[in-house]
Amino acid sequence: MGMRGYYFTLDDNLVQQIAAGDIALKSLKIDNYPGLSIDRAWEAIHYLLCGVISDGEPPLGYIVPLTSDKGIDFGSFGAFSLRAEQVAEALQAMSQLDEAQLRLRFDFPVMLREEVYPLEPGIVSEEDADEFFAYILQHFNEIRRFFSQAAAEGKGLIFYIY
Repeated sequence: MGMRGYYFTLDDNLVQQIAAGDIALKSLKIDNYPGLSIDRAWEAIHYLLCGVISDGEPPLGYIVPLTSDKGIDFGSFGAFSLRAEQVAEALQAMSQLDEAQLRLRFDFPVMLREEVYPLEPGIVSEEDADEFFAYILQHFNEIRRFFSQAAAEGKGLIFYIY
């Protein structure tokens, strides 16, 4: 089945309380909030945008927030929060990237060598590069739409892996 990435938006004040540890994320009914699954593309998108597996520099690092210092205790892998202003910064950065620019950043052999999730050396080959790029691009575009809606509403978000 694999590890999947999931975003959900909520009031920015609530995001702040969760990040501060004042409210436990596990106490929320996540299904009650607008959400987006990005399937298994989470690490590949972060790597495409930032050139690293985690801790990418903002604002591109906000798009799939995989940080070692801002994690929230949740599930097996933790969760990551973005305040409304960080969502807006990430959206601005995404708005400046089109398919051609993303294609220039896409280095499939390096991603395969670095074992960027969900790539599995020995199972995936360089012949799969175009299909994998299309998979990443589809989810990137969905993230952009999701962030656009969240920014328009002044919402923060939580991202987690399950």
